[in-house]
Amino acid sequence: MSSKKSEKLLSEARKDIEVGNLNKAASALYFSVRKELEDLVKRMGYRLPRRDDKLANILRHTGYLEASIHFMELYELRKKADYGDEYITEDDV
Repeated sequence: MSSKKSEKLLSEARKDIEVGNLNKAASALYFSVRKELEDLVKRMGYRLPRRDDKLANILRHTGYLEASIHFMELYELRKKADYGDEYITEDDV
């Protein structure tokens, strides 16, 4: 990982999973990955888009199809955790 912020968020996500705080873990994990992805996109020379699907499209169009799919799955999980009426379950993780 290239950023201390993303490392901290990943560490928090792991701790949250251990104690069963799956909603918090999903959100922290998403932001950890997004921070790393933003740094990568900048290093690749692309302008950083605001929307998650546009960020995933950069991955897709540079040959990282599977990573772009996983990023969007993580985004949907974060939305469920932060905005949905349902809770994140162990099956989601």
